[in-house]
Amino acid sequence: MPAPQASQLESVADGMVRAAALQGEDAPGLAKALANATAQALALFAAQGMVLPGIPAAAVPPPGNGATAGPGRLMPPPAGGPIAPQLEGICNAQLTAQGIKGEDAPGLAKTMAATIAQGIQLFASQTMVMPGIAIAGFVTTAPGMLQPVPLASSIEGAAKGFMQRDGLRGENAPDLAQAMANTVNLALTQFAAQVMVAPGIPCSPGASAGPGRLM
Repeated sequence: MPAPQASQLESVADGMVRAAALQGEDAPGLAKALANATAQALALFAAQGMVLPGIPAAAVPPPGNGATAGPGRLMPPPAGGPIAPQLEGICNAQLTAQGIKGEDAPGLAKTMAATIAQGIQLFASQTMVMPGIAIAGFVTTAPGMLQPVPLASSIEGAAKGFMQRDGLRGENAPDLAQAMANTVNLALTQFAAQVMVAPGIPCSPGASAGPGRLM
């Protein structure tokens, strides 16, 4: 399956904005912009994401059949996913499309981009490729699963720091940071449920011998 689509994330973002008691006239547009930007970022992550070599494997020669016997790791950004500068233009465009153009809009776009990128960075660093991927002829022949990790509190702390950095210090700033963090966390949980490791990873008898891709 592809990465979560904007339509899947809009209700998540809207619920998180409402739960944070953000009720101004820009709140619905902000939720939609956050959902759309996060969906685009996760599509980039799915396209760029790489599984590092070295997954423990038990492939008996010959004919080299078996399964992976331990967890694998993802390559973190920038090689394995988008980083904040790549996402700023996306966030700016989404905020503008929702009519959010005030003096705080550039800082908001920077904070949103950095928060999404931080979530992807943490996910890539902490999530695992689950063991048990079938191997035949020293190549994986089935998709692998990603194990989700809870990241909301870590992302929220980072988002609050980004808001301070980008000049967003109003009374609603902590609530907005929480809404962003929870949205990104749930989006990454959906990402883990929908995106898989593609078959075709070369393996030696004891470990994967090349990188893998997401699908």
